[in-house]
Amino acid sequence: MAEHNEIGKIGEKIAISFLVKHGFSLVEKNYRTKYGEIDIIVKKDLKIRFVEVKSVKVRDFNAFEQLRVMPEDNFTKDKHSKVIVSAETYLNHKNISHETVWQVDLACVYINPETREGRVTYFENVSLD
Repeated sequence: MAEHNEIGKIGEKIAISFLVKHGFSLVEKNYRTKYGEIDIIVKKDLKIRFVEVKSVKVRDFNAFEQLRVMPEDNFTKDKHSKVIVSAETYLNHKNISHETVWQVDLACVYINPETREGRVTYFENVSLD
């Protein structure tokens, strides 16, 4: 497996642990559609959250601001649009009521590749319109 794929998988595991610790219930992970993949689907307070995970390697958790590219910079308008369409596909496929409240969230995971430890910054209800 390529290193960036491995970092991505580690990031998803760290994000799931973070979400569960903060009261979210895991519904599904790596849901694939013809438009793309939703990394994590969770539920909290009767709201479905479609979570995109963006991970980067760091050596020092206290020096995030020194990164040339922040994880959220990789969540483009195009990717956001694909997540929206994939979320709508998921809701239709699972016959979930159109009245169900849902949103797209972003989990930015900073990973130390040597220790495989990570930190998460979580952005709720992300809109790139």
